[in-house]
Amino acid sequence: MKWFLTLALVLAAGCVVDPYSQLETATPTLSAAQQADLDKRAKPASEFGLDLRPNTGGVSFSGAINQVVAPRTVTLPLLKIPTEKGERYRLPVVVGSINGKTGVRIMLDSGSNGHLLGYSLARSLGVPALAGVQPVRGMGIGGTVDNRLAMIASLQFGDLEIQKQFALIGPDAQALQMTRMFWGNAHVMIGGVSAWRNLSYLSIDNLKGTATFSASEPYVPDPTLKTVAAVSLRWMNDLPCVEAQIDGKATGLCVLDTGGDYGMLVPRRLAGGLGYWQPGKEKIAMSRGVAGAALDATYDIRAVQIGPAVFTQVPARTNVVGPEPAGALPLIGNVVLRRHRVTFDFRTGMLWLER
Repeated sequence: MKWFLTLALVLAAGCVVDPYSQLETATPTLSAAQQADLDKRAKPASEFGLDLRPNTGGVSFSGAINQVVAPRTVTLPLLKIPTEKGERYRLPVVVGSINGKTGVRIMLDSGSNGHLLGYSLARSLGVPALAGVQPVRGMGIGGTVDNRLAMIASLQFGDLEIQKQFALIGPDAQALQMTRMFWGNAHVMIGGVSAWRNLSYLSIDNLKGTATFSASEPYVPDPTLKTVAAVSLRWMNDLPCVEAQIDGKATGLCVLDTGGDYGMLVPRRLAGGLGYWQPGKEKIAMSRGVAGAALDATYDIRAVQIGPAVFTQVPARTNVVGPEPAGALPLIGNVVLRRHRVTFDFRTGMLWLER
């Protein structure tokens, strides 16, 4: 079967920091020595049973990827992340194994359409770049960064193993910015949820502090919780989306970003049309992302609705300059999502929010 891999990675996660203080940050890049090392250790796609051919704007390949081995249902604890108010489940991070190396922190980031590893982490885990493939452009808050296409031979969550997953290798600073350096310079892999669509479901239970990966069992809602929304899941640019309303007005598809440490990210045109953003009269803050920093207008949205679920006074922001992440779609971040048990039901194409 022929597939087409678009050479672009959307990495939408970001966090708000003091305005202006870090705006002039250098775009992270792989050094010449790192590029040379990646080339030296690169492996041909044929070593993974793939026939890969570069095309304009993408790569076509044939062969099996994202193969689920020993299909079991596995539940892992989420890691608590330090905050100014103590440790809490700020973003969904679990510990897994990559290429047989244990103890790897992996952030379950539905706002990223692929996996991302910093250069140092990829090297320590034996994750090779794929030979003969041009750098891949990663796009998100702060701009763009060039990365290298790579292959993870084995990724394990407990007894559940997934073989042959594409990933990107980027500058260490890029990966650390994406995880806000929660554990200092300790690296975390950004795990794009779209790569796990061969599973039956992925459930991030922020209430209990667990994540459940199921390869074969159908999803069954928790009878002890209230289902606040069960809505159709759509995919745009390999990002999971749902239909949403802001202040009672339909806004179309909205990206679900479990890796985003914010309430909502609203594109400029939509924010202006709703009256939340007026150039030159905004309250300014700053966010960090894949390529440095971006200026934001900040405000609270009165009401955001997903299916029957309504969330009020949602902290939101709009990037006022530069490229807008996710193709200028609105995004709902983990400030909203972490109040729930969030389930991506890949088998039935549903999103479940329970509380």
